[in-house]
Amino acid sequence: MNALIKENTYFSNYYHQTSQGRTSDADFATNGSLYPLVSGSVFVRYPDHQFDMLPAILKSKGYSTNAFHAYEGSFWNRQIMYKAMGYDHFYSKKDFKIDEPLGWSLGDKSFLRQSLNIMDSSESIQKPLYSFLTTLSSHHPYSLPAAKQGLDAGEFKGTIFGDYLQAVHYTDEALGELVSDMKQRGLWDNTILAFYGDHDNSIQDTSYYEQFLGKSLSKLDMHQIMHQVPLLIHLPGNNTSVIDSNPAGQLDLTPSLLHLLGISQDPYYLMGNNLFSGKERLATLRTGAFADANRSYLPSENGQFNSGTCYSLDSREAIDVAGCSTGFETSKQRLQISDDIMKYDGIKMLRKEESAP
Repeated sequence: MNALIKENTYFSNYYHQTSQGRTSDADFATNGSLYPLVSGSVFVRYPDHQFDMLPAILKSKGYSTNAFHAYEGSFWNRQIMYKAMGYDHFYSKKDFKIDEPLGWSLGDKSFLRQSLNIMDSSESIQKPLYSFLTTLSSHHPYSLPAAKQGLDAGEFKGTIFGDYLQAVHYTDEALGELVSDMKQRGLWDNTILAFYGDHDNSIQDTSYYEQFLGKSLSKLDMHQIMHQVPLLIHLPGNNTSVIDSNPAGQLDLTPSLLHLLGISQDPYYLMGNNLFSGKERLATLRTGAFADANRSYLPSENGQFNSGTCYSLDSREAIDVAGCSTGFETSKQRLQISDDIMKYDGIKMLRKEESAP
């Protein structure tokens, strides 16, 4: 990742916007640019509702669209939902040779290599193509066998945090191998690659992070640690390092990719931001927390605005909660709109209104 950041675009304040649906929420938010549900997963509860999904949009523009995940196809109802999202084919566990058994299923190195083989050589996949890959090796409980542990975890060896570092190190190596393989095949300079984290690591013990970073951490620090994930975007023919520190979230990826591909998002019902527009952004989380360029708001358990905490991102100190009132109301409205779309199959209703005389 560090090497790639030196010659690509990296969003250093990118938030996952998931809820109970975890990876399926990240998948939905990323491809559909809508917020996940407060409880349950959209993939399970509303697979028959209409959404404007990136694979379906690209399929309508002549792309071959395919999903890759070396796990049971029924998990998170993917077999059903992926058809609804517009994928031509879903390559699940049955389509992979489990030659590197690791964690939940197949190790990321073999998974990425086999997936690229399919994309590059399969007669059933025509170019241009959109491929969505979900890895598994850096997922809890991070139990890599000794032969796969390439990192000296030092004082963290034998702890869940040390195991997490090992797993992330392995996935980082797998990403490097994927990039090298793409370059050898002549694909790197003809591909937009977006690499993102789907949710937090489920390790909420502050002491691990304080020990690792060598400093005490505030509630704001821990909030960002538990809600920020990587987003790196490689653009063909561009080796300039760009670090974008403005807040962003998973809802923003589809509008941004459409922009990069020269496809207008105007016909579609998407709630995210185009990360390349230069406009100010508000990243709202499913909890009601949000961040803009200057402030971050952490809600209280009772959900009352005045009981939450407003932080200045410059001083990283709590300020008058009134300073977060506009962002709070905007975030509340955005979440309600998304919930209404979900509950009432709102995009289908809007499409009917569009086609009415």
